[in-house]
Amino acid sequence: MVARHGRGDVVSSAGSAHRRRVFLHVGSPKTGTTYLQNILWTGRETAREQGVLLPQERFADHYLATLDVRDLADRPEHPARAVGMWQRIVTEAEDWEGDAVISHELFAGATSSQAERALSAFGPGTEVHVVLTARDLLRQIPAEWQEHVKHRSMRSLPAFVDRVIADTDERSWFWTVQDYVAVLKRWGRSVPVDQVHVITVPQRGADPAALWRRFATLVGLEPASFRTDVGRGNLSLGAEQAELLRLVNAALGDRLPIPGPYPRVVKELFAQEVLAGRPGTALRLDRKGAEFAVAKSREMADGLAALGVDVIGDLEELVPPLQSRDPASDAHYPEPSDAELLSEAVEAVAELLRLLAQRGRAEAEFRRQLGQLRDMPVRYALLQASKRHAGLGRLRRAYTQGRRRLSGRSGASGSG
Repeated sequence: MVARHGRGDVVSSAGSAHRRRVFLHVGSPKTGTTYLQNILWTGRETAREQGVLLPQERFADHYLATLDVRDLADRPEHPARAVGMWQRIVTEAEDWEGDAVISHELFAGATSSQAERALSAFGPGTEVHVVLTARDLLRQIPAEWQEHVKHRSMRSLPAFVDRVIADTDERSWFWTVQDYVAVLKRWGRSVPVDQVHVITVPQRGADPAALWRRFATLVGLEPASFRTDVGRGNLSLGAEQAELLRLVNAALGDRLPIPGPYPRVVKELFAQEVLAGRPGTALRLDRKGAEFAVAKSREMADGLAALGVDVIGDLEELVPPLQSRDPASDAHYPEPSDAELLSEAVEAVAELLRLLAQRGRAEAEFRRQLGQLRDMPVRYALLQASKRHAGLGRLRRAYTQGRRRLSGRSGASGSG
């Protein structure tokens, strides 16, 4: 049992004081962050029982905090709730009796001054630990390209790689979040070096749960007490699916803009629910891209070693061995033929129609059950929730919650 003792100090039942720890997981994108976050938020109550808090109500609040930190919260396309979210998270973490974890990969995009200002919001009694997960560039470059395509980019993979290689000043978004040394210099400049941690992502073929065990152990959780079969969330696309999505982006023109309906309709429904479940050819770099990725990975691994930060895993995992160059002997990117793209498009349309029909049936059943509720405030709240969260999975959850609420009130209200 613990109790508060001044701002930031915690006193155990034995009477000894120790500083509260906050683990700020700042990125980088495409390094298993969604996988870790799914485990954390699914097991949020388990983490709480083990003395570790995930502040605020849901994972999306940590995304809103990245907007607040990066001075983007007051843009009209973002929820008003984003303004002040960082301070609310800091306050909740410091009011908690144990440690806390704050995690979102877009913190990696903060400037040095934004990071310093964010860290200064914590009181002197709070021990802030900066955490970065890192993966080799042989996997990161094609993964980041497809993430750009999921955000409406029309640039091809070869063109994307050429821009990454040509950006020697590293001013692009790719290098802003994928230059691990630069990210840690920005976030770690006001934190003692022994409170800056790099967790390396194991190379292909390793136990996928190894990353979770490394992260959980660092933040003081018992890895085996959490479910790791909760899905990786941000699934990868094959070469055929990514190219089809890129062509769809070009065909959309001004329709479905971003900000606007694009993320919900195209990224979440079409890309994640339809295309990500399809078999496809693994994305890989050509010989030139692979050689660049391996050389640059070595450079960053050496740079991290020079920083003297704590390493969980092995920096050599950031440098793919020669035999895994995917393959370095291949001089070309995988380019789907017109026939392959036509076949993929037909299958994608068929699956999209099936999902839309399934969603229609689920919504009709939800509304039927909703119509039986005699508690009008509850009925209205659930209806509004269904309008805000049109995704099939979220609609199902709202439907389940509505049924539970209906069942709990049936005896008192007399509804059927």
